Amino acid sequence: MSQVVGVWNTLRNGNRRPRSLGLFGLSLTMLCMTAMFVGCEKREARLTTFKVSGKVVQKGKAVPNATVIFHANRTEEGFIKPRAITKPDGTFELTTYESGDGAPAGTYEVSIEQWLRAKPEESPENRLPAVLSNPSTSGLKATVADAVNDLSPFELK
Repeated sequence: MSQVVGVWNTLRNGNRRPRSLGLFGLSLTMLCMTAMFVGCEKREARLTTFKVSGKVVQKGKAVPNATVIFHANRTEEGFIKPRAITKPDGTFELTTYESGDGAPAGTYEVSIEQWLRAKPEESPENRLPAVLSNPSTSGLKATVADAVNDLSPFELK
């Protein structure tokens, strides 16, 4: 800090030849270069998403606060998993990148979990059958078209 003040005083007094900043200057230069390289980092291209809404019901009643996850039938590593939390009326809107943006077109296996606590001091428990938490055993499937999608309700047993 004293070096910066010293440089400032030198410049303020009309001497246009500031003395070397030494380690501080080197550190500042390295920080700027790092920021430049991080800013140039290649980002993955986003897939086009389409609005997806639906509802989760069990025995005719809405299932609130459930996590709905769409698992793509693709094997690419790191492929996104659109998801949503159901509202009090059991409805949801999927999110992939930004809130409510939907999901890429394709076929999906679906998993649904509802983690709730009986008391605040207790650990949460999945209140839905365990079979629903695994997309390959849930039996739930969905197709997202390249349009606005209003899915049929997921009827849980």
